[in-house]
Amino acid sequence: MKKKSFLKYLMLMCVGVYTLWIYSCNPKKGDNESADKDSTESLTSQTSVANVSFPHAKDSSCFAPEEWFTGPVPEPDPSAFPTDPSNCDFHIISWQYFLWLTEKVNGKLRFETMFSDKSITPETKDDTNQELDIVEQALSKGMLVDLSGRAVYSNIIINDIYRDWIIDNHLYNADSLANFDPKANFPVGSLSLKTTWKIIQPGDDTTNLYTTRAKIQLLTMVDGQPRIPENPKTDSVDVALIGLHIAVVVEGHPEFIWATFEFDNNAPDFKTHQTMDSPVSDKDWLLYTSKTLAKNTNVNNAQILKFKDESKQILTPVTQVARQYANGGGSDKNQYNIVQLNENIKGQLKGTEHSIWSNYFEVGAIWFNTEIGQLAPDWSPNVDSAMVTGSLRLSNSTIETFTQKVISLNECFSCHNTMTFFAEDGQILAGKNLSTSHILLKRFQGGGQVKRGK
Repeated sequence: MKKKSFLKYLMLMCVGVYTLWIYSCNPKKGDNESADKDSTESLTSQTSVANVSFPHAKDSSCFAPEEWFTGPVPEPDPSAFPTDPSNCDFHIISWQYFLWLTEKVNGKLRFETMFSDKSITPETKDDTNQELDIVEQALSKGMLVDLSGRAVYSNIIINDIYRDWIIDNHLYNADSLANFDPKANFPVGSLSLKTTWKIIQPGDDTTNLYTTRAKIQLLTMVDGQPRIPENPKTDSVDVALIGLHIAVVVEGHPEFIWATFEFDNNAPDFKTHQTMDSPVSDKDWLLYTSKTLAKNTNVNNAQILKFKDESKQILTPVTQVARQYANGGGSDKNQYNIVQLNENIKGQLKGTEHSIWSNYFEVGAIWFNTEIGQLAPDWSPNVDSAMVTGSLRLSNSTIETFTQKVISLNECFSCHNTMTFFAEDGQILAGKNLSTSHILLKRFQGGGQVKRGK
């Protein structure tokens, strides 16, 4: 009897420890997830909510104003954002920013005239040089390698409000940043962007893509792997826009609204109840080969990446990309609004001078339900996610390819949080509201990749 009792006790202890481990690795759920269909996760089998049916969501309409498509898109007014916003309001303003940012201004897209992330000091405040200087993905040494073997490039862009607030408060200085009010927020209207670009190859069909000429920083061997060195060589190449992150502070939301957009044909969504041993799609996509098994998609190549031909900048292995959560997940209502608004805007764009943008879509957006919680120092969704709402598993397949499958990293606030920052050089920055900005954290540690989320 004693032996059986001991075994029973041991079994209960094991179950308890396992339960605590699972709980600690997952964000705490709040009212934001109570009705979600995609809250059960696994590292080996992911589920996405299908786009075709949202039975609990069809109680309202989410449409863009017709006047957006009869002339210039009105500049968004972040100070006039509703005090009691609906889910649709967040997606509406995200799309408005996308369309406004991609309008032509003196021959360039509006965002191509904005400031680089290096413009945050008095000496560099006029820097609009948008050189493509990023190949490593967030929280990873991995690179998204397209099907032709070229790295997908990124850059980060900010507006004058974002830049001026940093310069005016001397936040480019590590001591000033460390001593700054931990509860101070970025001002309304602050805007940061991250773009992703595919290098165009001979024979590529770019009919439906926005293309331009850009300067890229070239790769070479650094510490035994292909990387961009400290003083890189550059080249001018033709590129196509395939992804755009938009983060903006609107009235009442200092946490930023985080919205992300992609080219329609980048990659397929995981099917509902996708199994890892079956293909994600039977057709070819820009970043996915027909019939590739789900288990062979979004594979981090950090440890195995090498040059196939350094002179031509060709890398191996290529990355097979799939989007693990359609619409970034979230409630039926959230996903229905995204699908409905995408269809509405695409339909209104066709036949206009801006019709190229009908080939892009909002993947999703994420923000706070401020009735549940507000931005505060030393916060992350892995501590308390009760106030996080919208697309709760939001990733851009071209920017966060490899973190989609990692439970504690697969949404924007996993990385853009206010927790204490431990810089690579050993410095420690106490938790601050402004620490959602990786631009500031990178400056604080003197460069290099910002490692957050774990």
